Amino acid sequence: MVIAIIALLIAILLPALGQARAAGKQTVCLANLGQLGQALVHYQAANKGYFPGHHTQSPVYIVWPPRLRFQLNGVMKVFNCPSVLPEFTWQRVYKANMKAEYGYDENEKRLNNVSGFSYGYNDWGVQEFTVPHLGLGGWVGHKDFGEVKDTRVAFPSEMVMLADSKSDFNWDTALDPSDAADAEWPSPRHAGGSNFVWGDGHASAKKQRDMVAPTLEARRKWNNDGKAHEEYWQ
Repeated sequence: MVIAIIALLIAILLPALGQARAAGKQTVCLANLGQLGQALVHYQAANKGYFPGHHTQSPVYIVWPPRLRFQLNGVMKVFNCPSVLPEFTWQRVYKANMKAEYGYDENEKRLNNVSGFSYGYNDWGVQEFTVPHLGLGGWVGHKDFGEVKDTRVAFPSEMVMLADSKSDFNWDTALDPSDAADAEWPSPRHAGGSNFVWGDGHASAKKQRDMVAPTLEARRKWNNDGKAHEEYWQ
């Protein structure tokens, strides 16, 4: 009888403990993104109001993490969601013949489009290669698709900048709300939700399905002009 009661208690408590553990990880993740949001504010103050942008054209180097890391005195842990597997953790790796640039150390291995990562950046908005550009900077340094200045963002507190990414070694560092099969959607890993950083630097949690829905209210949050741009929906 005693063994049966203990087994029953364990069966009751384990799900609750699992939920509490998951909630704790989401809280840590939200705190991480809050720090990244503050790093963004400092980055813009030091760079004439510009957002960091996403990647170089060729070869592909992802630049927003090291650019924001510089504002965090090199701290790495805030770039890693505690809910992802270890292989998606960003760590310093060094190799020969790499110059210091884009916030990377000398000889530090660059992140690229197949690197594992926890968080993504809203580089293109609802559609790639639009003129005018709708996101926060796809190809850094490009005259049309490069880093966007804060004055281009109509509603900073309502525009997605960063969020939990899908973490599958395929453009983990990017976000995309499109309905395409290979969409770089935010991850629903926090009980169906994602943690987001907005264009003014604040962080909050949202239901993933609400943020990728093909609705006017959702899609406008991905574009720097604050418009939904239905002509680009897929």
